[in-house]
Amino acid sequence: MIKFFRNIRKTFINEGKTTKYIKYAIGEIVLVVIGILIALQINNWNEISKEKQLEALYLKNMLNDLKDQKNSIETQIDYEKSFFKASNTIIKNYQQDNTLKIDSMFFKHATILASRKTFIITDPTYTDLISSGNINVLKNVEFKKRLINYYQELKRIEKVIHNNNALLVDQNYLFNYNKIGYWYEPNIIEYDSTNNILDEGITIQNYQTELQDLSKKQLLKGENKLVFMNAIYLRNTIALGNFEFLKEIQYSTQSLITDLKKLNND
Repeated sequence: MIKFFRNIRKTFINEGKTTKYIKYAIGEIVLVVIGILIALQINNWNEISKEKQLEALYLKNMLNDLKDQKNSIETQIDYEKSFFKASNTIIKNYQQDNTLKIDSMFFKHATILASRKTFIITDPTYTDLISSGNINVLKNVEFKKRLINYYQELKRIEKVIHNNNALLVDQNYLFNYNKIGYWYEPNIIEYDSTNNILDEGITIQNYQTELQDLSKKQLLKGENKLVFMNAIYLRNTIALGNFEFLKEIQYSTQSLITDLKKLNND
């Protein structure tokens, strides 16, 4: 093809047809430019197609992450509700006559409050979007902004719950829990060689009575009662605060899931 055009140019020059040659040269340049533009446009279409495919993959994976995150949030909410319920029960019982009713249920609630749940963030897709610089493949600007704000808030809640667990639950409630000596009646279960239950609810009476008596004596001391109730009120406040944070982020998570489903169907 190149040889064909070259021969045409030579013919025009040899025949002295300068004007025709110039017109031909201009036409050839125009054809070359058009060819380049077409090639660029095709390449652009290919890049757009690749970006759309990549965006679709990210949106699909993001939807799965958010569904897992919603489950994690709901699990955390259930734990915080159990902490709030246990502490609230002790507080209400105490407020009835300003005395502690120290029985097996009391020790059960006090022991529940000695546990805590680590909040888990599920964000592999978002982390990949940020670390790879592919965040801009998400073309919906409003959704992208919401997504970034969502994970920033999720990270903040994770830190709040972690700090509450480490600084207030571990160092305050658990410290006083062990110091005063609360005790919860064990529910011992016997198994046979094949792990089938032989008997349930077995307790060691002497061990049980001794530890209960020791705990009651400790808790009936005025200064210990004050320390204990302060720890309970604090545990109650922490659970309520964590619960409210989690309910807000639960709503945001569901909202993003709904919008992502729409984007995946577009």
